[in-house]
Amino acid sequence: MKKKMVGTNYHPHDWTPEQWRVDLDMMKSADFSIVRVGHLCWDSFEPEEGNYQFEWMDEFLTLCYERDIKVFMDIPTRPAPIWLHKKFPSIDIVDKSGNRLEPNTRYMEDVGDPDFQRIALKLAQKIARRYKNHPALLAFGLCNELGSGFHSYSRTALKRFQKWLELQYDTIDNLNQIWNTKRWSRRYAQFSDIFFPVSGDGIKGSPEIFLDCERFFSDEILNYLKLLSQCVRDNAPGVPVSTNHWAENKNAGFDYQKNYQEVIDYSGIGFYPGINPEYEDGFIGSCMNSDHRVGEMDSPMWGLEFQTGTNGGYAAPKGTLRMYAYLSWVYRNEMVCSWTWRTMVGGEEQYFYGLLDHDGYPSRKYDEMKQLAKEWQFLNENDVKRKDNNQRIGIAYSFENSKVMQYAPNFYKTNYKNGEVLGAYKALFHKNLDCNLIDLRHVRKSYSVVIVPGYCLMDRKSADTIRHLVKDGTTVIMTGYSAKVDEHNQAFTEALPGYLSDVFGVRVRGFDRAISHVSTINEGGIEKNPEIKRLKDVDIKFGTEHQNLNIDYHEFLEVTNAETLAEYIGIDEDRKAAVTSNFYGQGRAIYVGIPANEQLISKILDELEVGTITNTDLPRGIVSRPLNHDSQIFINTTSQTIEIPIKRPGIELLTQSKVDNFSVIKPYDVKIIKYDMEMND
Repeated sequence: MKKKMVGTNYHPHDWTPEQWRVDLDMMKSADFSIVRVGHLCWDSFEPEEGNYQFEWMDEFLTLCYERDIKVFMDIPTRPAPIWLHKKFPSIDIVDKSGNRLEPNTRYMEDVGDPDFQRIALKLAQKIARRYKNHPALLAFGLCNELGSGFHSYSRTALKRFQKWLELQYDTIDNLNQIWNTKRWSRRYAQFSDIFFPVSGDGIKGSPEIFLDCERFFSDEILNYLKLLSQCVRDNAPGVPVSTNHWAENKNAGFDYQKNYQEVIDYSGIGFYPGINPEYEDGFIGSCMNSDHRVGEMDSPMWGLEFQTGTNGGYAAPKGTLRMYAYLSWVYRNEMVCSWTWRTMVGGEEQYFYGLLDHDGYPSRKYDEMKQLAKEWQFLNENDVKRKDNNQRIGIAYSFENSKVMQYAPNFYKTNYKNGEVLGAYKALFHKNLDCNLIDLRHVRKSYSVVIVPGYCLMDRKSADTIRHLVKDGTTVIMTGYSAKVDEHNQAFTEALPGYLSDVFGVRVRGFDRAISHVSTINEGGIEKNPEIKRLKDVDIKFGTEHQNLNIDYHEFLEVTNAETLAEYIGIDEDRKAAVTSNFYGQGRAIYVGIPANEQLISKILDELEVGTITNTDLPRGIVSRPLNHDSQIFINTTSQTIEIPIKRPGIELLTQSKVDNFSVIKPYDVKIIKYDMEMND
């Protein structure tokens, strides 16, 4: 199902049937082909337990069918209705201090609670059975934004945690050994003695227990997602399923990569690049999230939510929404569902501005999405598709690594996803190179280059994967902060990088910081000055070139079998190697002694002759990819007018104008050029 779709999110339970007709007619006049409904409205379907009311949705789907608008229907099992909280208080969130929290906002229910799951799955069954054969239905969504919200540290959740640990470790002796509980007299006599590794605000247990606790919460979300998926598939066989989960959420999140291919047919996402396109990390990060959601699946992405405004922010600059949509398409997204249709009159997103204003008047964003819908309809009719570039580059991503860095900010002075992974990803983005974000525990495809940024927790499976990748011919680039702790979040007793020192041909012999370091822990009862000061300048010389990286953290590398590619400048230590390369088997293992850095990774890719797959001389800010039928897309992500070189004459498809050697692209504009076949070089 690779037809490009444009539409919106809509909340029929907020409006009257008369207003539905007005809104759907406006969607139809804009050539919208998809509407997403059903999310966040459990008690509209079930105002009290067992009292199901579907007639209003029946009527709405009929109106959609009459207008040839397809429906993506979410199964709204979050937030839980108030009546469910009252009947089963065990689903309430309990915070780290043991306080029960009132459900004042979305996602304040414990999805691992058996009573919650039992009632929620009944609703899912009813919806799946009722609408599975409806001619307007495109697909079902597995709830909304699973992974966001809060962990619950209730007594019932604790009992589940204890049971989970027993299944993991079998005996309490095994747990005590792996958790190293002899440290500070923390031994447990039985599993029922174990408590959550949190005590009030800011007090947390050991790193081993912390990681297992995060794994437990992740498995609870994954288990619920799997139950929900199975329920829909059992009751509506053949209907595709997707979900705009939030696995990357910093408060909760979950290990999506662990079983995503078993749960969904199409990856789903909320594409939220922000409304300030000059902040490029926003839209690059959104593209990275898309690649994370797709993983190694061959089916396209569905943008189930697509940012139109933000809280207190009315709109991005003119043309930006359309630009973002084409950018998301380049990154494998085939659906743009605006969030949201009409700015909400009340509720938590009262000032999150949609396509229509509070009074229902269309904003310029409506016109922009209308233009997009017409263009995508044209591209569909002319069979213009994103070309499968057979991604041969992988970036390793790990939920567990994000949690380990989150636990120990005194050492890992960086953010895993938005620092380490994004730093590597940006090097590929600005080279117009595609990649997959991959799970080193389960790599399913072959890669010529794999980048492993800040992979602080190195488990046996991931290490074995790296070893075999390099041995079989892949070039693996691993950056600083990697392989510091094992799968139990304990420091390696082996030479670093743990499990892989021989593959990379180096031993990491300590580290230094170019800036002052003050721990957040009060050591010795003496308060230290937290002011950050630069202590020295550290640069890197790569061949004859100085990279001028302004490094804050660097590792000392003892070279054993590797050759040195780059050296630190301004360091008196004997070990000046900054970047090394080791041939191992048929491949190369490159170790970078600093955290992931776009400039340095880009330089390494140049040395490996991993170049652009489109034009080698495109200005920065132009995103380009080859399309089918000898076409190419150019997207200007900047606020500047840019002139780009064209490899040979052709026709600009969206305007039907001729282009020769150069083309001028206005700010946030898009051009798709079909090259002249008669002048094929």
